[in-house]
Amino acid sequence: MNWSPSEKLLTLKDIAKAISFDQSDEGIARTMRQVRHWTQNDLLPTFSGKETGKGIPRLYQDEPTIEIAAILQELSRYGATVDVMAHLTKELMDTDEGYMAISAAQTDEIIAFAQVSWKADSTTGKFIGANVEFFDEYELVAYAAKGSVPLDQDSTSSILINITAVMSRVYKNWRK
Repeated sequence: MNWSPSEKLLTLKDIAKAISFDQSDEGIARTMRQVRHWTQNDLLPTFSGKETGKGIPRLYQDEPTIEIAAILQELSRYGATVDVMAHLTKELMDTDEGYMAISAAQTDEIIAFAQVSWKADSTTGKFIGANVEFFDEYELVAYAAKGSVPLDQDSTSSILINITAVMSRVYKNWRK
């Protein structure tokens, strides 16, 4: 991970305070357990390594860690598994579309969405693949004008996340 001295490094607690719906001590502690779980499952990269030892804080880069953690938290509210979340994290961190969706959502001028869809094996019920699509409000209008929607028709389940709304909520917490 590249880091420059002008970038802020965050602790686990910093991230939990920024993304937690419940700002009580108990709510922050619960969110810290979630962030720790995501880190251990390689959904959130650390600057300092994920196995820090007792008394040594886990450090994260400011961007895009808070944004990704907030989106993961939103996805977890609907019961998405780590396997499904991993696909979203990879898309957010490794693709231009993911970067652009987060950037657009940060401006609060464009409503950006992520659709996370997955399939399940009809015999075992296990997830067998996930797909992530990013789009904005203007693309939705264009689809509607054609009488269609940008949905994965082959998926078993799908969650649509309004990334702009998630970022708006998080930045209110983070700026306090």
